[in-house]
Order: sequence, then C-alpha cells, then structure tokens
Amino acid sequence: MVLELKKPRPIWEIIFSTHHTDIGLLYIIASMVALFAGGALAMAIRAELFLPGVQIFEGQADFSRFFTVHGTTLLFLWLIPFAAGAGNYLIPIMVRYKDMAWPKLNAVAFWMIPPCMFLIWGGFSDTTWNAYPPYSILKAPGPAADMWIVGLKLLGLSSVLGAINFTVTILKMKHPDLPLMKMSLFSWATLVTSLMIIVAIPTFAASLVMLYTDRLGVTGFFNPEMGGDPIAYQHLFWFTFHPEVYIFVLPGIGMMYEMIPTFSRKPLFSYYSGVVALIVIAVIGFGSWAHHMFAVGMSFTEKTVFMVGTLAAVPSSAMHVFNFLATMWGGRIKFAAPMLFSVGGILLFFSAGAGGVVNTAMPLDFLTHDSYWVVGHMHLFIMGTITMAFVGFIYYLFPLITGRMYDQRLAKIHFVLTFVGIAVIFGVQHILGLYGMPRRVVDYLPIPELIIMNQIASFGGWAIGASFVLFLYNMIKSAMFGKPVDPKDPFELGHGVEYYYDYARREPHH
Repeated sequence: MVLELKKPRPIWEIIFSTHHTDIGLLYIIASMVALFAGGALAMAIRAELFLPGVQIFEGQADFSRFFTVHGTTLLFLWLIPFAAGAGNYLIPIMVRYKDMAWPKLNAVAFWMIPPCMFLIWGGFSDTTWNAYPPYSILKAPGPAADMWIVGLKLLGLSSVLGAINFTVTILKMKHPDLPLMKMSLFSWATLVTSLMIIVAIPTFAASLVMLYTDRLGVTGFFNPEMGGDPIAYQHLFWFTFHPEVYIFVLPGIGMMYEMIPTFSRKPLFSYYSGVVALIVIAVIGFGSWAHHMFAVGMSFTEKTVFMVGTLAAVPSSAMHVFNFLATMWGGRIKFAAPMLFSVGGILLFFSAGAGGVVNTAMPLDFLTHDSYWVVGHMHLFIMGTITMAFVGFIYYLFPLITGRMYDQRLAKIHFVLTFVGIAVIFGVQHILGLYGMPRRVVDYLPIPELIIMNQIASFGGWAIGASFVLFLYNMIKSAMFGKPVDPKDPFELGHGVEYYYDYARREPHH
C-alpha cells in the first residue's frame, strides 16, 4: 500500500495527477484544512458564550455568520471529502483494480471543492446551515447567501460525481474472483453511502435552485406572500439531510470494521449481519426525515409514522455496535491510537443514539426542540462518533501511506483530551437544553446555572481544540522524521493489516 517511490515527487505532479492514491491524499488534506478552519470558528463561538452579554462578536448577525460557516464547513468540507478521500485511496486496492473507473472524473470531482470553500468562506452567510425560508429568501443579505447557495450546489454535484464513480468501480471494476459478499465491509459502506448520495442529493439540489430563484424574485416557491410554502422547503431539505446523517456515519462504521478486527487480532464476528445492517439503515434513513419537523404543525398520524420510522433505525445501528463488541470479545486487543478512537467512538455513538431516541418521542421533542439539547445530540454524532472514527482511521492509514510511525504517546494524549472534551461539552449541552437555553443565540440570561454550564462546555471545547493542535504537530513532524516501519506490519501485531480485510481468501464467520 505504501507508494514505492525512489524520491519525493514535486508537488505539481500530485496536484495534476489523476491516480486514485494522489486524489485520495488531496481529498484528505483538503478535508483536514476544513476541519481546522471550522474548529477555529467553534473555539470563537465557545469563547463568546463563556459569559452572558456580547463580548467578541458585534451582535447576533455576526454570531450567525460564524456558526453558519462553522456548520457548513464541518459537514460539507470535512466529513464528506474525508470519506471520499479514504475511499479513493483504498477502494481500488480492495476491489483489486488499477484505479477508479473514471480517473479524470475523479479529479474533476475533487477540484470542484476548493472553489466551494472559497464561496462559503468568502461570503460568510448568516442563513444558518439549514437556510430556512422565509428569512433566507427575503432578508438574508447577499451576495453572501447567494455564494452559499452556489457553493452548496457545486459541492452536491461533486458528491454525486464521486458517488457514481465509486458505485461503478465497486460493481463493475472489481476483480472477477471477488464476489460482492467477500468484499471488505469498508467497500460495502462506501457502496451503500454512494447509492444514498445518488438518491438523496438531487432533492436538495432542486430546493437550492428554488431558493435561488425565490431570492431573485422570479418565483415564489417558499415565499408566503406569493402563495409559497416555507414548510415545503423543510421537507425537501430534510429528505436529503436525514439520509445525509447516515451518509456521514456509514463510512465511519466501515472504517471501524477495518480497525476493530485488526487490533483485536481476531476475524470479524459476523460479516453478513454487517452487510445487512448497512443496507437496512440506508433504506430506513429515507423514511424518517420529518422527525426534524415535529413542531411545524403536521397531523398526529404523520408524526407517528415518522416516529416509528426513526425508531426502526435503532436495531440496525445496534447490530453494528454488537458486531464490534462481539469481535473484541476474547480478542488479544492492542490499544493503539486507531483502536482507542474506535472504542471511544462506539461509547459516544451509544450515548448519541440514546439522546436521539428521546428526540423521537413527540412529547419530549416538543420540550427540547430548538434548544441546546439538539446541538448536543447532533454534535455527539458528528464529533463523538464520526470524527472519532475518521481521526482513528487517519492514525491507521498514516504508517501505510508515509511508511513512518507517529509519536504514539502524543496520539494517546490526543485521544484522552478529545474524548473527555467531547463528553464534557456535549453532555453539558444536553442539560443546557433541559434548562431551556435556546440554540443559535449570542447572548443568554445571567442565571448562575446557565453561566457555569456554558463555562464547563467552553473548557470542554477548548480541550478538543488543544488536542487537535497536538494532532497536527504529531502528523507534520512524524511525516518527516517519524520512525520507519515495516509496511507489512506497521503496528507490530504479528501479521499484515490486510489479513483481516482480505475476505476473498479467508472465509469470514457466519
């Protein structure tokens, strides 16, 4: 897997390459730039909320700009591109083909992302990452909101092009000796995610076009003054973005399916249940979008349907967790950084899901709707599960890509700081929600409980920020000066990493 090169290549050779490993590295590096940029905005938001009153920002509009760009960056410029980068690097190797099906299309899909970064950061829109009308069509200042719409439109197109490429590569380019049911579960996760993107993104793309023409005054799809319906936008938006939650999380689950058997030194407990759970969760993901909209005035019957649809996603998520735990059970586990981040991700996945079940119950959802409970729940998934899995996978791939080992002591400190920080900040945000603190506000009432909880949350957030500075230092220093490793067994487990995902040569457990 390490690129066998006689000497380092000039940077333009990588930039203008269409080879899957080069494109994969470009995706990974661009997504990590977005991770740090979006994280810096989060640090500023937590500094503002450390005390009541307006300290850092000029007012609510300024604050809204920061959290809009923070959310947009981390969802669309960190999570999706990183998953695409890891897929690009590994999928052709795992399906035993020389490259992606369409290498040039692959490069085009990546090079659509930097202009989108420029549009989102250049505009700094204040629409929130949902861009709900009527505010987004009647009041949101341009050109920032228009730049946001065009940036998201292009990002959606980039995702669809990448997804088509992955789907064709996995289904049509895999080695004839490799049946679908012997592929690695990371390949399965990428395939299922790609199919979801192809189905989900067009709905959001259509709603963005309608949003843009409404802003121009040409149409009135979502403008009540012209007979439009703002709630229709929410249906279109969440029809894409509830499945999108699984589009974010399934690659992370696929990565855990690579790391956990490897570091447990044991074959996966149940291959088939992993495949079934990936497919089931993808299908159910499309049937529960309106649980984000319990407060918009739907009928009781409609809400009940979406409540049941949401609860139906729980067993398939539980199947993954059970599979991970059963694989670890009785294994000779080595707690290297990738395994630590995987186990931490499982723990936080469980707590994030428990909070989501509360949101599913209509009476409880009314109490917590638009409060900090929702912020805590969402971030436990985004940071606690998905980012933990992704960062673990960076540690997993690092020696395989660079041929060098990072400082493992620093990696463990990174894990402890991140895990504790996530548990503190997002756990406290759940309690803040129960105390009635609304989300997306720059100021709050000077009540002692709210002040102390916001201060605890800010310290948790800063702990995460400090841990990622450590992570960056470790990655840069180790890429240049790290100890060279044996590429066949970089983690000194007694066998090659590929031993655990080469399903074609080894019968998995049933």
